[in-house]
Amino acid sequence: MLVYPLWVNYFFCNNIPKPAPYVNETLKSNLDLLNIISDLNTLLPQLGEFINQFNNLVNQSGINVVTDIMGNMSIDVPKDMPDSVADNISKRIGIIDRLITTRGQQINELLQNGLTIENRVKMENPKYISQLSDKIAEFKKLNDSFKH
Repeated sequence: MLVYPLWVNYFFCNNIPKPAPYVNETLKSNLDLLNIISDLNTLLPQLGEFINQFNNLVNQSGINVVTDIMGNMSIDVPKDMPDSVADNISKRIGIIDRLITTRGQQINELLQNGLTIENRVKMENPKYISQLSDKIAEFKKLNDSFKH
């Protein structure tokens, strides 16, 4: 059995090199960004499905959705549509619209947080390539497909 002098044990136990503080910050930024991308990978398809449901309901029912300058939505229904059917469609449209709005806000917030992180990473590494650019383009495309 080897026995080391006390100073050797003290030296090796107390002089373990620690990573530089910026390394921990970079790792934390990368993990935060991975979590944001993971959340976006879940929320963007949900938003797309809600928009599809909204557009399909509008097309299938023959209603016309109108949004005023303040962003308030109303619907015009065909004259021959029974009131009970119009009320049902109006409720469904309202629910889907709120889901779209909520998902859109969540996605926008994630993208803003992600862009803040990416800007910090770009300051440390100018060759960094954005991982969010595809997600931003997908979000824009989804928003463009929501015609209300």
